[in-house]
Amino acid sequence: MKRLTILIIALITLSGLFAQNVKLGYVNTDRILMDSNEAAEIARLFQLDRQNWTNQIRQLDAEIQQMERDFEIRRLSISEANKRDLQNQIDAKKQEAGRLLEEYFGENGRAEQRYRELIDPLTKKIHDIITQIAEDENYTMIFDVSMGVVLYATASADITDQILQELNKDTIAPPPIDDPFATDRDDMDPFGADRDDKDPFGGFNDGFGDDFTNPDFKP
Repeated sequence: MKRLTILIIALITLSGLFAQNVKLGYVNTDRILMDSNEAAEIARLFQLDRQNWTNQIRQLDAEIQQMERDFEIRRLSISEANKRDLQNQIDAKKQEAGRLLEEYFGENGRAEQRYRELIDPLTKKIHDIITQIAEDENYTMIFDVSMGVVLYATASADITDQILQELNKDTIAPPPIDDPFATDRDDMDPFGADRDDKDPFGGFNDGFGDDFTNPDFKP
């Protein structure tokens, strides 16, 4: 909300400075994704794949539990060598389950890749529609009310340099900090958010900055 307020103030200032008509519009991408037929189909397809992967891991888990029960029953009547062999089989099965869990639901795993494969075309389509409407109907800026950010803006509406000039007058830039762990300034949002359109994968990002179905990838 704070960002949206800042942007609106900037637009009012811009309109006063250049005496031009500013035409604003807004969309709610949360509702677009909620009510989109394509988004509903994406959710359905993704859930089918997710359920399939989850079932595979659950099946392995059931096998591990059965192997452990059998081991407890037999441990008093078998040799130490047989105990080690059975324990190794259990450990190998656990490793297989862990590998599948990481392969399917880990960072950049098959679930994440599948989600991006499904959602990216829809995200691009929505952006293209917003841009086309904005250009056809001469909008100056299009806001996303679900986030408070600009989705479209004409170049003439950008007064960033003017604001920086006023902000930085009578000041001196500090010397650079020699920090080997410092993040590249080009990759950071001055308001503190990364510009990259992915999140840390508590869920998958829909390209507008929010989780689309907010999936929990712990089967």
